[in-house]
Amino acid sequence: MDAHAQMGNSNIRYEDVKAAADENGRSVAETLDIIDRTVAADRGEHAEEYAS
Repeated sequence: MDAHAQMGNSNIRYEDVKAAADENGRSVAETLDIIDRTVAADRGEHAEEYAS
């Protein structure tokens, strides 16, 4: 529950989301909303990937 903690090579930190937002000309909130909507759409198409 620490958005800035470096826990491993594959963890997503706040800084990663912020960099993606900046690169795409969006806010962090907009970027997180896009991630949420993308997951919802993908879950519908690939439910088996979310089962584990």
